[in-house]
Amino acid sequence: MKNSKLMLSTAVAISTILGIGAASAADLAVKAMPYAAPKPVFSWTGCYVGVHAGAGAIHNGGTGGISEVVQADGASALASGERSGNGGLAGGQLGCNYQDGNWVFGAEGEGYWSGMKATNTSLDSAGFGDTNTAKNKYDFSIAARAGIAFDRTFVYGKAGWVWGQFDFLSTNNCCSLGDLTTHAASDTLNGLLLGVGIEHALTNNWTVKLEYNYLKYGSKELSVTECNSNSNPRCFADGTQSFNADKQIFKIGANYLFNMTAPPLVAKY
Repeated sequence: MKNSKLMLSTAVAISTILGIGAASAADLAVKAMPYAAPKPVFSWTGCYVGVHAGAGAIHNGGTGGISEVVQADGASALASGERSGNGGLAGGQLGCNYQDGNWVFGAEGEGYWSGMKATNTSLDSAGFGDTNTAKNKYDFSIAARAGIAFDRTFVYGKAGWVWGQFDFLSTNNCCSLGDLTTHAASDTLNGLLLGVGIEHALTNNWTVKLEYNYLKYGSKELSVTECNSNSNPRCFADGTQSFNADKQIFKIGANYLFNMTAPPLVAKY
């Protein structure tokens, strides 16, 4: 009987000790897991400055070309015809963006040198050889941009206004007499700019882009000056003529974005 009581007492004591140990282990603090900060989301909000280069095609003709202008002596001074050509360009841009959700809105101004020139050569009914050119020297534009951002990639459209400096020249060389007559006009044309593009952020500040633009310059009446090298060389005003042009260009560029969105604060443990 005594042995039974002793064994029962021992079992109760062991059980009590084990219960206390388990409770103590449950009360021990568990070391917190390391905190992994979420990856910061890129923002297109901010202003930027950059450079670009490209090439494209230019067209000038119809009512916008140098066409039949009749001189006082009744001779046809200029030959009509379609002028097409191509060339390169290079310049810079600056602008600002604002991002709201996935939508990005902004405005951009550009200026660039242009080496684009449209040319044609033809013979008129009197046997004169004519070379007509329309050369775009430089352009400035201002446009609104809007599109959707997929994190660091921005797909957009743009629309605005463009101003371009153009030189128009017709050279008429008489094949039999060797006389050279030129008709020239030069001025600024302006019109509509439409474009689409894609831009990608390589870092939080540097981005690269690819863009297509269509530029439609409206018709404008310009004063034409005639010069000749015959027996009585001289230059004089020879009336006015309506000119226009359109261009299609592709550009690649790079921007430095002054990002105005502060990175999120990360708690430290």
